Amino acid sequence: MKVKPEDIVRRYHSAPAASRLTLLCGPNVTRCQALVEELVQPLAQSAERVDMTISDISDRPGRLNDEANSASLFGDKRFIVLRLNSGEAVRATAAIENLLASETSGDPVFVIAPGMGDKTALAKTIIAAPDALIATCYETTPEQAVAAIMAMAKHEGLRLSREMAQEIAVLTSNDLVLARMEVEKIALYLDATPENPQAPEADILLLLGAENDEEDINLLIHAALNGDANRLAQEIADARAQGISEIGLIRIMLRHLTKLAELRSKVDKGGNVDSVAGHPSVFFKEQKHFKRQLRIWSSAHIARLIERILQLEIAMKSSGQPDQVLLEEELLLIARKAASSR
Repeated sequence: MKVKPEDIVRRYHSAPAASRLTLLCGPNVTRCQALVEELVQPLAQSAERVDMTISDISDRPGRLNDEANSASLFGDKRFIVLRLNSGEAVRATAAIENLLASETSGDPVFVIAPGMGDKTALAKTIIAAPDALIATCYETTPEQAVAAIMAMAKHEGLRLSREMAQEIAVLTSNDLVLARMEVEKIALYLDATPENPQAPEADILLLLGAENDEEDINLLIHAALNGDANRLAQEIADARAQGISEIGLIRIMLRHLTKLAELRSKVDKGGNVDSVAGHPSVFFKEQKHFKRQLRIWSSAHIARLIERILQLEIAMKSSGQPDQVLLEEELLLIARKAASSR
């Protein structure tokens, strides 16, 4: 069944047993991810999460269904999150069709398939299935972002003004994952709950340093992608002292890499690096970094970077190692690769 992105969480939570498969697709990578996290939130309280990627199923199309019907080591409930990168949905088709054709429903499966359209053969199969949901996530407009932020705030017990919601939308470039982190941070600071709602003061974002946090994170990202190991070491030390959110950094880095991939495709089609990176659509403070990175990273390498960062997020959730250590190791590897490619 096809549903709107804004309705899919409510639809699933109202009858979770009715859907063995829920798939989020479309061009908005972060919204696909954010909606899946919302979908699984109630399950995560008491069920085991199993993360899978295309490498787990491309050669074994029956494995997805096998996992959905496997018992947990301790007999607990489970749910599966299959994360696909852009272009990988075709390779996952057999596994998903196998799951839908199974006589037993098993544990719920959630699929993140950015870049996949809702007119593909796989999408049509899911739309026709009585026990599956699919929603297409397009780029979030400022109006949609503000409405979503207002809803998030109400859920967290914040009486947020529309002006502040607009400020958060601008600050996070309409990225609802980052926006949610800002809303949760405000709610935590004010000790707000739905039972004890609070109205934040107008200067709360400045007080909590939201804008400065993103600027600091961008410095880290540019140091890594530019291959500046010395600068990266200093930025990592500063980040440790300030306590920057590792998940926040991953979200912002994915957003940056998505933009870099878009610009790189224009260069591959014959565009001049300086002209492409100097376009008014690129924030003027970022242009020098994009110019440098477009000369270092090919489209194939950028795609691999996006995959590695997505894999890093999975590792941070499941490895047991400190998030900070995993993230710093990955950034240093990226910096070394960039330095060798200059």
